[in-house]
Amino acid sequence: MIAMRGDILELDLLLQRIDNNREIINARRPLKPEEVRELDAYFKIGSTYASNALEGNSLTLEETKVLLEDGITVGGKPIRD
Repeated sequence: MIAMRGDILELDLLLQRIDNNREIINARRPLKPEEVRELDAYFKIGSTYASNALEGNSLTLEETKVLLEDGITVGGKPIRD
């Protein structure tokens, strides 16, 4: 039972952090168009990099960014990357 109480307390703390972060985010709304574009690019590049890394891709985060934004492939890397 004591472990259960600790789990409930940890959950309460996590939910409070979530509520606090939601308030911070909501205070910044609405986002400026520039901020929306930056967030979109950030998540597009980051999620593409992470997904490809899981598949064994050898491109770095920076190389992934250049490829996505400029369409330039990286010399010395396999074409499959």
